[in-house]
Amino acid sequence: MRSATSYFNATLYRKTLARFWPLWAGYGVIWAFLMPLNLLNQYLNVIVGDYRAAIDTRLDAALQFPSYVVPGMYLAAFFAVLCAMAVFGYLYSSRSSCWFHALPMRREALFTTQYLAGLSFLLLPQLATAVLAAMVEVAFLPMDFWGQALGALLAWLLAISGICLFFFSFAAFCAMFTGHILALPAFYGILNILAAVIYELVDSVMHEFFFGYTGSSAAYQIVEYLTPAYALREAAYWQGSSNIPRFESSATLAVYAGVGVVLAFASLYVYRRRHAETAGDVVAIPLVRPLFKYGVSFCAGLCFGMFTAAFFGWNSVTALTPWVLVWSVIGYFVAEMLLTKSFRVLKAWRGAVIMPAVLLVLCLALQWDLFGVETRVPQLDQVAALEVSMDMGAPIDGGEYLDITLQDPETIQKFIALHQAIVDDRERLDYSNSGQFLAGESYVRLQLHYSLKSGGSLDRSYSSIPVHQNELEVQGSVTNLIGQLYQDRALVAQAYDFEGFLKNRRLTGAWLDRVWEDKGDGSRELTYGVYVNFCAQELWDAVQQDFAEGSIGVRYLFDEDADRQNNTYMTDLVFSSETLLVRNEDGTFRPTYNSDLTITLTPHARHTLAVLEGSGIWEKGYSLASRSAVSESGGWEPDTSVG
Repeated sequence: MRSATSYFNATLYRKTLARFWPLWAGYGVIWAFLMPLNLLNQYLNVIVGDYRAAIDTRLDAALQFPSYVVPGMYLAAFFAVLCAMAVFGYLYSSRSSCWFHALPMRREALFTTQYLAGLSFLLLPQLATAVLAAMVEVAFLPMDFWGQALGALLAWLLAISGICLFFFSFAAFCAMFTGHILALPAFYGILNILAAVIYELVDSVMHEFFFGYTGSSAAYQIVEYLTPAYALREAAYWQGSSNIPRFESSATLAVYAGVGVVLAFASLYVYRRRHAETAGDVVAIPLVRPLFKYGVSFCAGLCFGMFTAAFFGWNSVTALTPWVLVWSVIGYFVAEMLLTKSFRVLKAWRGAVIMPAVLLVLCLALQWDLFGVETRVPQLDQVAALEVSMDMGAPIDGGEYLDITLQDPETIQKFIALHQAIVDDRERLDYSNSGQFLAGESYVRLQLHYSLKSGGSLDRSYSSIPVHQNELEVQGSVTNLIGQLYQDRALVAQAYDFEGFLKNRRLTGAWLDRVWEDKGDGSRELTYGVYVNFCAQELWDAVQQDFAEGSIGVRYLFDEDADRQNNTYMTDLVFSSETLLVRNEDGTFRPTYNSDLTITLTPHARHTLAVLEGSGIWEKGYSLASRSAVSESGGWEPDTSVG
C-alpha cells in the first residue's frame, strides 16, 4: 500500500510538472538562457590583446554574478504566486477539490506533492542556470580562478534559492486561506506590503493629530523587516568590489529562507484542517473571517477617510474623524459582501458598529493626546546627544542654516527649553489649528533628533514656526528663545562652519557679489562677480577677525527689521575652495570638488573693509550696495562711506 501511494505521488508530481510546463519553462528561459548567455557575451567582448586584462575582466564579471539576485528577487516574487495558483488551483473549484480529496492519499502526501512541484518550477531553472554558468566560467577562466568564480556562483545559487523558497512558501500559505483563485494573488500582494501600508496609515493619522510628530524610527525598522521586498533587496546588495565579496546581510537572507520553511509547515497545518466545501469562498478558514472583515474596515476607514479629507482640503482633525468612521462602515459592508457573496448585508449592522466605535475611541485618544506623544519633551539627564537642524534667519548667506550634533549639556538645555516652549504654545503655532493659529511676521524651521541614554530616540519636526516681533523681548516665549539662539556666537560659527570649509581643502579665490559699478557717464549698474582672488587669503583672515569681534555674521530673526537693513550690505563676499589632491594606490588622483562660502558684508566689518579698500577695487569704480537707502528708480543706492 505504501509503495502504491509513493508511486501515485511520483506520478502526480510528474503530471503536475508536465501540465504546467509553460510556466516553469518561461521562468527557466529567463535564467537558464539569458544569464549564461550574458556572462558568455561579457567574456567574449573583453580585450583579447592584453591577456592579463582579459582575465581580470572575465574574473570581475564572474564575481559580479551574485548582483543579479536583486532583479531575480522580483522575478521570484512574481512567479511564486503564479506557481501557487497553478499547483493549488484544484482547491478553488468544488468539483476538482472533491475529486482530489477523494483520492486514496493522506492530505500530507497530497500537499507535499503539490508543494514540491510548485517549488521545482522555481528551483530547477536556478540549478540549470548555475550549471551552464559554471561551464562557461570553467571554459574561459584559468584554473587558478575557478575557486573565486564558482564561489560567487554558489553564493548566487544559495541566495536566489532561499528567496524562491520564501516567496513560494508565502504564496502557498496565502493559498490555504482562500477558496477563490483571484483572491490568492490579491491576498499575496496585500500581505507582502501590509506592514508598510498599516505603518503609513497610522503614521499619517498621527501626523494629522500631533504637532511636530515625525514618526518612530524603531517602528520603521521593524516594518522594513516585515516588508519582504524591501528587506531582501537591501540584504541582497552584492558588495563585489570589496576585499571580501559578500552580500550586505547574509543573515537576513538566511532568516527569510528559514521563515520559508516555517511557512511551508504552517501551510500544511492549515491545509489539514481546511474543508473541501470552502471552494469558491473568498476566505476559506472560518477563524480568519472576522479578522478579514475588521481588517478591511480598519484600512478602509483610515485610507479613504484621509483621502476624502485631503481631497476637499479639510485640514482639521474634527473633519477627518467623521470620514474615518463613515469609510470604516463602508469597508465592513464591502468585506461582508465578499464573504457572503450577496448584497444583502445590512442585517450585519451590529458587527459594523464595532470598528467605527474602536476608531472613534482611537481618534478621541489621539486628539486629547492621552498617550503624551505631542507633549513629550525629554529631560536633560535623559539625553545623550541632540541633532539639530534649524533656520538661522537673515542674511541669506553661508550661515542661514544650522545642522549640528550637540553633546554639550548647556547648549542642549537651550534647545530643550525651546522645544518645551513650542509644545506649551502649540495651539497658536500649529497651522492646522485654524481656530487659534496666529500667523507671524517670519517663520523658522526646526528639526530635533534626541538620542536618549536609554538607547531609544525621539524625533520632532516643526516645518514652519511663526515668530512675532512684539514677543522678541518676552522672556520664555518661542520668539525670544529663538532670538537668544541666534545671538549664540558658538552656534553661529558652527552654522558658517569656517573650520570645515578649509578642512582638507585649499582656498582658491574670492569675489564680491552685487556691487555697484560706475559706468563713467554718471550712471551705475549692479554687477555680479567682481573677483578679488589676489587678496583672497587676506580677506579670509580679515573675516575671521571681524567674526571674532562680532561685527560680521550677525543673525537677524526678521528680514525686514530696521537693524537688519541698516547694518548689512546687499553685497556678499564669496570664498571658493577645492579639495586637496589625493593620490590613489594605482598612481591616479582622486577628482577634486569645489565649494563656496558666502559672507554678507556689514558696515562694521572694519578688517574686511580695510583689505578691500587696500585692494584698489574702489578706484576702479566699484562700490558696495547698501540696504539703508533706496533710489527713486527702486534700485539700491551705493554706499557713500566706502569707495
